[in-house]
Amino acid sequence: MSLSKRSVEMLLDLVEIKISYMDVADREDARDLQVLERAREELRSLTETATAMAPMPRRAGRPRLAAA
Repeated sequence: MSLSKRSVEMLLDLVEIKISYMDVADREDARDLQVLERAREELRSLTETATAMAPMPRRAGRPRLAAA
């Protein structure tokens, strides 16, 4: 199962909000922060991959001939 680009962007926003509100008080919090930062990078790479793999629009020109 794959996620839509919109879903990945929403998850990325949620992770970034969670990171911005984190208050690191102990080792467990520091580990959680590292996991969230790693998740943010993975989500960013997914959005970059989706953008890079987006189909190129057809260039304008003569219409193709229908195969007989």
